[in-house]
Amino acid sequence: MKIVSINPSRNYEILGEVEFSSKREVLEAVKKAKKAFLLWSTLSLQERCNKLASFIEASKKRAEEIAQLIAKETGRPIKSSRANVEGGFEYFEAYIQMAEKYLSPETTFETTKTIHKVYHEPRGVIATICPWNYPYMNIAWQCGQALIAGNTIVYKNSSENQLFVKLLEDLIKESNISEGVFNVLYGDSSVGDYLVHQDIDMISFTGSSKVGQILTKIAAEKFIPIVTELGGSSPLILFEDMKITDELISYISDRRFKNAGQACDAVKRLIVHKSLFYKVSKKLANYVSKLKIGDALNEDTEVGPLVAKRQVKLIEEQVKDAVKKGAKVLTGGKKPKNLKGAYYLPTILVSIKKICEFGKKKLSVQFYQLFHLIQNKRRLI
Repeated sequence: MKIVSINPSRNYEILGEVEFSSKREVLEAVKKAKKAFLLWSTLSLQERCNKLASFIEASKKRAEEIAQLIAKETGRPIKSSRANVEGGFEYFEAYIQMAEKYLSPETTFETTKTIHKVYHEPRGVIATICPWNYPYMNIAWQCGQALIAGNTIVYKNSSENQLFVKLLEDLIKESNISEGVFNVLYGDSSVGDYLVHQDIDMISFTGSSKVGQILTKIAAEKFIPIVTELGGSSPLILFEDMKITDELISYISDRRFKNAGQACDAVKRLIVHKSLFYKVSKKLANYVSKLKIGDALNEDTEVGPLVAKRQVKLIEEQVKDAVKKGAKVLTGGKKPKNLKGAYYLPTILVSIKKICEFGKKKLSVQFYQLFHLIQNKRRLI
């Protein structure tokens, strides 16, 4: 079975396709990771850091290629895609610089006769499941520290950007990282599900809360640790003493609409004191309505498309439902007429009343929720 990669910026044109990893290939990847762990974990910290540094160097040589592919597959604007790749380099290099300090043995108790030390040891094989929205940076976040500490990785990325996974596999091969230390799998959630049921030592997952709950139960049954970073619904609150500057409006817009709002910590709700409501809503709507919407590869694009057609459908349903229940569209609320692809205009909804409780005091008339739900990130596994 094959999985197809599409370009949401250009009317869902096909970029390429890859074969699903079979059950046999999943088992082989875990087997290779276990074998590689025996050597990788015995290398000195400096040796592991040097090998990881070779991966960073291989990536830097192809940095623009990585950024271009991220923009094509996910719709992330090219400037933001480049920042994602550069940010990944910075995190990798920071982890290498800090490794000796934080992984060295720590003395917790010492007398003339007794000394207690804590030694940091690797877990073993980590099943790492990453989302599509911060592709290269997620490699640094979820895999970088684990590799430095001596673990080996079996990596499963989102089905939305499988060509990125293929490029990642090439970069691993171009580096000095030993075979079996970093293994990649291709496919959808079924491949990830099969992976986490194998003989692994830990699960690392970034994605939806629903899937995180499922994986936590699996980890508990296997009696292995799990690290999760799940979806949120971040609020931003403006109290009455806040100065409403152009810089603040720009910041709010960026925190909501960067990567078309498809981020775990994107601001989903803006709660504004009633004395500022009119000014903030007017300035923000004016600012957002002028954002440049377009092809992710265009240098002047500020907001690209959503990652897939089904996300547009979901947003349309959510906005329709909100309006039916009394919300008003201040700006956006529809697909742009002149663009073909997974596009939806940045949208601000008002007249969404909600009781806000601070202690025992209800402030339903003191605060207003400015935008409710605009660009919702997809379920990730």
